[in-house]
Amino acid sequence: MFKKKNKTVSTEKIEINTAVYTADYILSKALDIGENILRCGGESHRIEDTIERICSAYGAVHTDVFALPSLVVEGIRMADGTTASQVRRVYKTSNNMYKLDEMNSISRDVCSGKISLEDVEEKIHNALHNKPFPKYLSIVGGVIAAGGFAVFFGGNLWDALAAAIAGFFVSVMNRQKINLINKMLYTVAESFVGAICGLLLVHFGIGQNIDMVMIGTIMLLIPGLAFGNAVRDLLFGDTVSGIIQLVQAVLTAVMVAFGYIVAIMLMGRVF
Repeated sequence: MFKKKNKTVSTEKIEINTAVYTADYILSKALDIGENILRCGGESHRIEDTIERICSAYGAVHTDVFALPSLVVEGIRMADGTTASQVRRVYKTSNNMYKLDEMNSISRDVCSGKISLEDVEEKIHNALHNKPFPKYLSIVGGVIAAGGFAVFFGGNLWDALAAAIAGFFVSVMNRQKINLINKMLYTVAESFVGAICGLLLVHFGIGQNIDMVMIGTIMLLIPGLAFGNAVRDLLFGDTVSGIIQLVQAVLTAVMVAFGYIVAIMLMGRVF
């Protein structure tokens, strides 16, 4: 079973683990898992709880963890009085439920003793490089989602076809992100391409209702999950983390709207 925060673990377990692992080593491996949970879109309280449980399982009698959307800070004290503290800075995160589930499984296996700390790095590497499905399926999903949303909000089949085509280009851009470009600027580019495609398709008669076509494509870009995560963190009491994520979600929505506005103004002058 997992140990609760700041509880003292059994003397026998402390002797077994501290004879092999130093406080820095235990902390480093726990942070490796916590950092990757953050990179995959895990919430702050999940990261803090995971790191705390791993450290407690390997002899830490006191654990302090503080996680933000771009930073994890932790300090531990072992039974023999030795202490350690480390900081991890995370510059890029994404929402990947498959990898997040894999990281959670690794953390549970580490705490239960099924995986030793020496094997953590290999397990993380395998989890990050496993491909649960081909890349093209995410593009197919974007195409189906865009067309489906167009119909859901009142469009006809021609609108769904136009939205699906525009959604294809948006999904390709979303899948092949260029790391050298600022994330917000890239969001503007994605929304601009989606709007331009929709406007051109309607202009040439493939779609009939431009508002339905645009709704179908814009739903691929709206940061609904990020907004939900922000509210969840606020409800869990992680105020700082929740506010940061809420601001990021609002800024992303503004960038999406800006891209569509630029496209509409440009195409309005062209036609």
